[in-house]
Amino acid sequence: MKIVFFVRDLGLGGVERCVTLVAAGLAARGFDVTIAMLGGKRNLWTAQTDSVRVVDLSSRWHGKKPWTWLAGWRAARALAREADVAIAATFLMPLYMAWAATLGLKKRLIGWVHGPMQELDNFARMNPIHRAACRFIYRRLPEILCVSDHTRQSFARWLGLPVQAGWQVMPNFVEALSADSAPAASREPQAPLQLLFVGRIAEEKQPHLWLDTLEALAARSLAAELTILGEGPLQDWVKSEALRRQLTVHFHGQIGGVSEFMRRADWLLLTSRFEGFGLVVLEAMQVGLPVVSTDSGGVNDFFQNRVNEFVVQEATGAALAAKIAAQLPQHAEIGKWLKNRAQDYALEVLLGKWVALLKKGH
Repeated sequence: MKIVFFVRDLGLGGVERCVTLVAAGLAARGFDVTIAMLGGKRNLWTAQTDSVRVVDLSSRWHGKKPWTWLAGWRAARALAREADVAIAATFLMPLYMAWAATLGLKKRLIGWVHGPMQELDNFARMNPIHRAACRFIYRRLPEILCVSDHTRQSFARWLGLPVQAGWQVMPNFVEALSADSAPAASREPQAPLQLLFVGRIAEEKQPHLWLDTLEALAARSLAAELTILGEGPLQDWVKSEALRRQLTVHFHGQIGGVSEFMRRADWLLLTSRFEGFGLVVLEAMQVGLPVVSTDSGGVNDFFQNRVNEFVVQEATGAALAAKIAAQLPQHAEIGKWLKNRAQDYALEVLLGKWVALLKKGH
């Protein structure tokens, strides 16, 4: 069976990571997989895409150059024509091209939705033309994959429709841990406590909460430090504000080895306004790292009936610090439970669901 994914490019984003993991996993199970890059030449996942055909269409067309549109459409249509299933890996450009390339071909087209569209649109205010175009296409797709039930409910609100029969929840997954990165044995939290944030240093991640949490922990006589893996537009503000407040914050930029940082941390701190899934939480769960989070939506699925142990209802540093303090006596038990729960999101489990989905009706 031949599958084609339409993406913007293969940069470092969460969507791109999910596409490469699923594509490589399907290729290992005998699928013929192509990834069509529409907006750039970057492929920062070459180690994961060795078994996948990656086609750069960005040299043939450009969204802002109408004279290239026909050539780009023809190239994309050629890929769609030879595929059994086309997947629009996200909205905007990949959605537009996947839909246009499959028009009239009677090909199976699946939309893949990674983020809570209602919250994303409320925050970022999508261009009205793009909003209308995306809604027009999504309303006509019989199959949609949403990475969490929260994402599916948000998608329904954004479209102004009830959840449809063809809208399935397909959780993301992360790479299986290698032998040298297996979870460390349970240990007592360190002094000072080691908090970790992984992600973009931007407004939607509410970085002021990181510093407020450190201060609130200090007020509870719990000394703590924060390590940040990521970069972003508010990086300089966080640095200067941490210095002003005399807080210990370590910056490491966009680097690899996330699992190793997680093994050395005591808590993962997630402070997003919204999350469609929260891939970094799943990574923490794999290594048995306790998590405290704002009520960002997508992460709640991970915690089942224990949501209140991990998620604060009020997005304040005081609430996050209180949650850390409450977890402190059960630190080892919480880490063990999260590690066991992560097995429900194992690569083999979810790839099996992908295979069953794609083979349905074939």
